[in-house]
Amino acid sequence: MKHEEGQSKARSRPSRQVWGATWRQALAALTIGWDLALPIFGGVLLGHHLDRRLGGGYTFTIGLLVLGLVVGVYNVARTLQRELRRDRLRPRYRAQERDEENADHL
Repeated sequence: MKHEEGQSKARSRPSRQVWGATWRQALAALTIGWDLALPIFGGVLLGHHLDRRLGGGYTFTIGLLVLGLVVGVYNVARTLQRELRRDRLRPRYRAQERDEENADHL
């Protein structure tokens, strides 16, 4: 009886692979936010500095804001493509884990 209880407790705990995948997804989400925010903020900051130094109104601020937006969107698209490609390579492992879980319940 003890052996069966130990097995059910072990099955109810998430595996290290599941935790690792969860952390990777969380970090990827954080990376996407930074990939978008940093070029925009950097462009505005640099543009504002150049406008103050060169006296060009808001020309550099707006120009580098737009450039930061373009670079940020490009970074996000590249990160999403990388994650989707990585996700496509793993379906057989997920199916294998699902089969193992279903076999445990039988």
